[in-house]
Amino acid sequence: MKIQEKFLTPNKFSRPQIPLEKVTKIAVHYVGNKGSSAIANRNYFENQKNGGTYVSSHFVIGLQGEVIQCIPLNEWSYCTNQANGYSISIECCHPDDTGKFTDATENSLAELCAYLLEKFNLTADDIIRHYDVTGKQCPLYWSPTKYQSKEVADKRFEDFKDKVRKLLKTDKPPDVAELFKVRILDPVLNIRKNPGINSEKVGEITDQGVYTIVDTAMVGSVQWGKLKSGVGWISLGNKYAAKL
Repeated sequence: MKIQEKFLTPNKFSRPQIPLEKVTKIAVHYVGNKGSSAIANRNYFENQKNGGTYVSSHFVIGLQGEVIQCIPLNEWSYCTNQANGYSISIECCHPDDTGKFTDATENSLAELCAYLLEKFNLTADDIIRHYDVTGKQCPLYWSPTKYQSKEVADKRFEDFKDKVRKLLKTDKPPDVAELFKVRILDPVLNIRKNPGINSEKVGEITDQGVYTIVDTAMVGSVQWGKLKSGVGWISLGNKYAAKL
């Protein structure tokens, strides 16, 4: 999963820059516009700056699994009604009227949720649907409708959360020596797919927070640590992270 940062221009309609002081939920949505792309939905949010609807999302995931970040994680988005003040929002594209995500979209959504849960010290039970907040049929494929019962919709959503739980699991028991926490020192620390600076960049850590390391590897003289979320590896060099 690679996150493309395409932040919206600050404006009162889609990026009000209201501080998001504490995150307790990750809210999942569907765009409701079949076949539309991640960048098209991001640009729709951007165009609201000219005067329009109060609408936006922290992330949009496209049909091929591409992930665009529209708003920094320390600011509100206008996406989940009364939950805007405590949630990170993720809009997902879908190919047809059923609202079902493509495998690529759902896989990126699971990886992104795992990353955010790790970042904010949450669990898979803290992933919510827009439906859970307001009763809106969003995401449609995971919500009760006249075509599917609540039991079916809830099972689909729970199956997705199980996928995220598997990403959060490690192959080692929690008491092994490699399981430890680090505080990030670098204001912008790259996350790599594999250990080493030549590996593909898959994200960034920008909050200088505390993260759990579940595995380590040496590349030359530099130690690297695998994040508990499974999203990737970070350098544990002295100027990048400090072991707690």
